[in-house]
Amino acid sequence: MKHRVCNRFLLAILFVFTCFTALSSVLQAQTIRVNWSKAAPFADYKTVAWVPSKHDNHPFYRQYVGGYVKDALTKRNMKIVPISQSPDLIATYHFLTQESVETDTTYDGMGGGGWGMEGMGMGGMGMGMGGMGFSNTSQQPITIGILSVDLIDAKTKKLVWRGQATEDNVIQPSKKEKKEVVKAVDKMFKHFPPK
Repeated sequence: MKHRVCNRFLLAILFVFTCFTALSSVLQAQTIRVNWSKAAPFADYKTVAWVPSKHDNHPFYRQYVGGYVKDALTKRNMKIVPISQSPDLIATYHFLTQESVETDTTYDGMGGGGWGMEGMGMGGMGMGMGGMGFSNTSQQPITIGILSVDLIDAKTKKLVWRGQATEDNVIQPSKKEKKEVVKAVDKMFKHFPPK
């Protein structure tokens, strides 16, 4: 009877741990980071020009990243101007991919508890029992996508702000990827301009 209660308790813990692990991997599918120069005069920046990346090997993203970035900056009272009008900031982006391998291990079976008995006098005596368990590990190749949006001070030519989104598994260009880029750009500029 004691072993049955212990096994149920261990199964419950294993179930909760498995659910938590699955949930955390879903929640971390997209990671956003933002850095900026504390010395940059963000309150003085009023105009920005969009310059497409020269090193873009993903023309699918070129179609719409600029539009999303310009929309995000316009919502934050930045005026979009051509580069010929001497803007305060220059905005551009870079999209890179990196190949990786995702490893997933699942466990089946039950582990057993143990029992023991304390002896009399000096020391004790005990015996432990364990159950059988099986694990299965699978590996799957994935492509990690990294989208960086840079804001450069047009006068000093120094990088003053960078937003970066890392997507755990970039699939073939599709409407889903387009939505992920919209989400990423919105999150990057959520607290822009920095204070």
